[in-house]
Amino acid sequence: MSDNEQINVDPARAALVVQDLQNDVMIEGGAFADSGAPEHAKEQNVVENVKRLAEACRAAGIPVIHIHYIVEEGASGLKLNAPLFEGVKETNALVRGTWGAAPAEGLEPQEGDFLVEKMRMNGWQGTKLELLLQGLDRDTVIVTGAWTNMSIEHTARTGADKGYTMIVPEDACSTMNADWHNASINYALQNVATVTSCSAVLEALGAAATA
Repeated sequence: MSDNEQINVDPARAALVVQDLQNDVMIEGGAFADSGAPEHAKEQNVVENVKRLAEACRAAGIPVIHIHYIVEEGASGLKLNAPLFEGVKETNALVRGTWGAAPAEGLEPQEGDFLVEKMRMNGWQGTKLELLLQGLDRDTVIVTGAWTNMSIEHTARTGADKGYTMIVPEDACSTMNADWHNASINYALQNVATVTSCSAVLEALGAAATA
């Protein structure tokens, strides 16, 4: 999608999801720093872009839902059935109460925000996300965060299957490198979400505010 294309966002029906933007996932010094994730997050300017979106959403009365991947010490109870989950345990990543599990600086939950914890890639799997959205009477979900080709894609696909309208501002997402990101954005996500930009979402919120 080009920046001059317009989208519509109804603030009364939308929620913003900020997923996995935690130190271990995409910040220098984190457990997965060797993946290239910190570099791609900087290329995408993902922290500042998501921060700006979150501030605009709060101002528009749109709930902000943070989804954090959290495990206990030693990854107790985490089923190691895929390389990603094995990596969480092997690197001692995302342990509750540690710096690595904390949100990236600037993306801390604010008063009035919601926090959801998960142990899988998908933001819906075994979490209270859908209960929150139902309670808030929201059927449009703006999905931001890391990693584009895993958690973001999984969450967008499942949301579409559940009947939610999924919006993915691509410059509010990052992963290990541009190739993985572009493959997901340009192909996998095209049929399950409205792929757009932060500026288009901000413009839609501005238009809604003046309507």
